[in-house]
Amino acid sequence: MLAPADSTLATVPTFNALSDIYTSDLLKHAARFQLLTEAFIATYGFKPSFIVRAPGRVNIIGEHIDYCGFPVFPMAIVPDSLIAVRATREHRIRLANINPKYPSREFSCESGSSVTINNTTHEWTNYFKCGYKGAIEAIDCTNPQGMECLMDSSVPSSAGLSSSSAIVCCAVLATMKVNGRLLPKGDVVETAVASERYIGTNGGGMDQTTSIMSQSQSAVFIEFDPELKITPVKFPSTDPQITFVIANTLVVSDKAVTAPVCYNLRV
Repeated sequence: MLAPADSTLATVPTFNALSDIYTSDLLKHAARFQLLTEAFIATYGFKPSFIVRAPGRVNIIGEHIDYCGFPVFPMAIVPDSLIAVRATREHRIRLANINPKYPSREFSCESGSSVTINNTTHEWTNYFKCGYKGAIEAIDCTNPQGMECLMDSSVPSSAGLSSSSAIVCCAVLATMKVNGRLLPKGDVVETAVASERYIGTNGGGMDQTTSIMSQSQSAVFIEFDPELKITPVKFPSTDPQITFVIANTLVVSDKAVTAPVCYNLRV
């Protein structure tokens, strides 16, 4: 069954209950959100105004062809990136991470175009900066709000599950929300895809599209040509149920690091 023709015109949904997001392990997810909220208060002295979420993805069919314009068939996964956010009146973006491995950073936001991204340095906040810069440009914001942000991610980094794109998508959504201009899903996808290229990787649009456009309990068939088209695909009921096993080999590959000598040469 085809998705509605205007599916990309829908807005990113807002939920007030974790049961609207996750279908199992609700107590575990609730504890994680509570920990994030408490850590935000401990870091900034205030409760977050909202939390944005973007899931990772696993691909089923169509490996490394999205950047050539060919269709792909991935699905979103439960591991996700979360960013707790509070708007401020200061022209500063403050970034912190639940994982002590990743240092806190901050930068000026007096002008979106003034944000610089040093893609010669492997730095986790560069991905947030990419999404922030792209979102400010997409909504044509000349006087952006300051933000305090705290991130938590359950997507393994550099494991091929789109941890970086999840951060970029979160940053785009957070920036648009704080500045009062949350665009339709299709525009959010286009913004996230273009934004991540600021890191120096000439990627396609599969990862960001999956993170933003996926529906619960469905894979998604993504077509890019002649325009973005999304078709959710539910798997048939079977006994036993269809199960996908995602195995992490623990071998890491960071596209932002290898892009100039590997990834970008294929695009």
